[in-house]
Amino acid sequence: MATENPRTQKQKRNRKGISAFFANLQARHAAKKALIASLTPKQMRKYKRRRKQIFKRAVWRTVLSLLTVIVLVLVSVLSAAFVLFRGPSQTFGDLLTKTLLETSALKFVPYIYYSDEQVETIKARNAIVAPSEDTDTSLIHIDTGADEESQEEYKDIETFEVTGPTYKGVMMVVRDPSRVSVGVSSQDFSHSKPGLQLYEIAEKYGAVAAINGGAFEDAGGGGNGGMPVGVVVSDGNLLRKSSGSGDENVTVGFDQDNKLVVGVMTGSQAIERGIRDAVTFGPALVVNGEPVGVSGSGSGLNPRSAIGQRADGAVLMLVIDGRQVNSLGATLSDLIEIMLEYGAVNAANLDGGSSSLLYYEGEYLNRGVVLTGSRDIPTAFIVR
Repeated sequence: MATENPRTQKQKRNRKGISAFFANLQARHAAKKALIASLTPKQMRKYKRRRKQIFKRAVWRTVLSLLTVIVLVLVSVLSAAFVLFRGPSQTFGDLLTKTLLETSALKFVPYIYYSDEQVETIKARNAIVAPSEDTDTSLIHIDTGADEESQEEYKDIETFEVTGPTYKGVMMVVRDPSRVSVGVSSQDFSHSKPGLQLYEIAEKYGAVAAINGGAFEDAGGGGNGGMPVGVVVSDGNLLRKSSGSGDENVTVGFDQDNKLVVGVMTGSQAIERGIRDAVTFGPALVVNGEPVGVSGSGSGLNPRSAIGQRADGAVLMLVIDGRQVNSLGATLSDLIEIMLEYGAVNAANLDGGSSSLLYYEGEYLNRGVVLTGSRDIPTAFIVR
């Protein structure tokens, strides 16, 4: 007689065991139902009270366990953060502080570990030195186009991947600066009217490319992107003339000769200077071919956007991803190095964080801040 396969025998035993388990479970359930059905009304009331007490105790124990876990996690995180902020490396503590101060939602964190005076000291030793000279537009000699022999190789828009120790990003080079202007979410900004996402601004103007632009009101990270801060000029029209303070007082834009101008000016001064398209943000990164002064790291690691112009007039649009595992972000010093590497004569920082996006031919060339997603914004530099 043939011997049954041991594996088959084991499977049969397992099936019998499972069947027996469920049969026993059903029997116990039936017995319990029968017992409950036999209870007197008084016993039934007592049984229900007992069940409620057991349920309440189970819920309370679960809540208490969760609260204990949360408290332990918070204590661990705060303790680890204390080591990072106040540990042996002042450089790392400064970098972490500046990184968080540049966010909308987490800028309060450094104040848990430092006094107001200490935070101000950290900001002072890691800052950008504002340039004193005005933009010298005579340094820009715009190339009107390639000659006939090289016309086939001439590309008006090119993109390049940029990488560094802590960041990944994209540089777009637009050879014809007359194609670059400022697009807006609305001609009449208001707090009640939300901004638009970058691709929507591009589609509104029929633009082939776009990068996010200037500052906007965003108290606590909850702004709707509808109200810009500072100067806004679009197609020669002054749409907003007030200017902010500090870094946000830097106006970045193109004059009627299609040359990039970076400097502190009011809306009226911008129009008098012949600015056709501009937004407000900053700080300036490169002025008249020279990098601005930087103390310490200058800033934290964050998503960044910047715009610049080469001596031949080509416009440089740079976006850096951040707050991601494979791209923590860039400092302003990193932006300066990249802009100089690509030949910028003048360049300035634009709005960063979740706003940092570069759009080209129907798609985004960078990932942006994955967790929070893209923001509604009021202004953008567009390429038509």
